[in-house]
Amino acid sequence: MKQPWVCVSLLLAFACSLASSFTLHPRLASLSPRGLYAVKPFQAAPIFSRYRSSRAIHLKQQNTRVIGTKMQLDPTMIQEGVLLAASLQDQVMEKVTTLTMDDIAGGLFAFSLFPYLGFLYHLGRPENKTPELGLFGFKFLLAFVGVSIPAAIAAKVLYGAQLADVDYLHGGAESFLTLTNLFIVLGFRRAVSDAKDFKDDKLSELLAAPAATALAVTLSGLTMAASVGGLHPEPGNALSLPTWMVHVSSLIEWLAAMGLVWRYAAISGNPRWKGLTWGMLPFHSSGICACTYHVFYNAPPVSALVALQSLLTVVGDMTCWYAAYRIYLYAKDNPGTPAPTGTALAATDADSSVQVPTEGRDSEGVYLGKLLALTFAGAVLVKWGELTLDFPFKPDMGTALACILVPTSLNVITWLQRSEADSDDFSEFY
Repeated sequence: MKQPWVCVSLLLAFACSLASSFTLHPRLASLSPRGLYAVKPFQAAPIFSRYRSSRAIHLKQQNTRVIGTKMQLDPTMIQEGVLLAASLQDQVMEKVTTLTMDDIAGGLFAFSLFPYLGFLYHLGRPENKTPELGLFGFKFLLAFVGVSIPAAIAAKVLYGAQLADVDYLHGGAESFLTLTNLFIVLGFRRAVSDAKDFKDDKLSELLAAPAATALAVTLSGLTMAASVGGLHPEPGNALSLPTWMVHVSSLIEWLAAMGLVWRYAAISGNPRWKGLTWGMLPFHSSGICACTYHVFYNAPPVSALVALQSLLTVVGDMTCWYAAYRIYLYAKDNPGTPAPTGTALAATDADSSVQVPTEGRDSEGVYLGKLLALTFAGAVLVKWGELTLDFPFKPDMGTALACILVPTSLNVITWLQRSEADSDDFSEFY
């Protein structure tokens, strides 16, 4: 089979649905025939046994009489039947109304794999000229899904907790998402860094940025607060620094990937690659949802964020699929589109001896070093910075939604400005 990942994805979808319905959510499993007899306080077995034994005998001996083809039943039996039906209805309604946000999220995550398969199919069409490592990165997301399912099951079975509350399992599974984003970033960066005018931001420029200055001041304040004991006590289910680094790096890498995909539109000669950047926006908001949930230490009052995260994932799958389909249509209708002048691709077509200047371009090691530095600083800021604040310890959905809407709105405004400017001269880090 040319696309073995399709079968793997279907198996993952089935496993995700099965795990979310039975293993991870025993409330749903209790609706099975075996669970029906085990549910309390409703005792189904004695009622059924009464029908099989004494009631059947009573029916035959005294309380039935056949007239032609009609049978008259004992009113007591009818009453008990009505009570049985009412009890069954109440039992089913109880199970439906007690579905948790994890139940809803599990179903949405399982469904989200199907539009993601469509996205991978259209993105991988050879007409698109998708960078190989970048395409591999998008496919590698399936490995993250495959690892997350057994990790969630292990957390439930071994600790009786959700995956987010078992740090080493949580961080280990999320690290596959970091690898996914890293493959995407490196794949598209290798493609766009061949442009004649491409250059990386110097580390000194990053450190001189207002955001970096504010970060330095904040870190200094945290150090002083810790020295005088001005921090809230950290809950037992707080994320460790490595796990926070995994989460923060995923957000930073995804922003970098969005910027590199935007730049690839000029390199490939297909302007619709910019649409994929817009399609990737819901995924970034989904990541912010996850981080916000952890900022509130996975508190039950904000558990709706779990369902919101899965919903945004479904939306992101669909928008990316649509964007990839548009990329494919343009590439199919415009075959052999030459690479823009001034790029390494164009230079290679013209003369293989032409060398594109590399001045201002970082090596991959230096580039990854910048990502690591930003990740570490961001993780430190979140992990210990929130201990100086009160709102993470007073969780409510209003504040949580504000933590998601504000950065999402800023992200949308940023890309609107870049669309109007029609320029690729920007930093993907901020």
